Amino acid sequence: MKLVSLSNAPRVQIHLEGYKIHSSSSLDVIHLCLQPGEDMPQHPNQADVVACLIKGEITLNMGESKTRLSLYDSVEIEKNVDRGFANYGTEEARLIIMKKL
Repeated sequence: MKLVSLSNAPRVQIHLEGYKIHSSSSLDVIHLCLQPGEDMPQHPNQADVVACLIKGEITLNMGESKTRLSLYDSVEIEKNVDRGFANYGTEEARLIIMKKL
């Protein structure tokens, strides 16, 4: 068993508060925090991604499409598809991002 907490998880090298809480040959799991007004600009990923909102509200931006995610919503996004997240709310938002490698 390997226990990882946010206090000892390595930071992800992005402008947002993010921590890699699991990494293996088949899966990376990232805990991502967005403060009100913060966003992750749209970008493609070379892996399929599943994101689950665990706190607050987030808007998923994919091209011109905007989808509001509510608490505990999850979304699967195929690799090479531009997507980003934005917190337009007034409270902190947290996501679990799972990259299927």
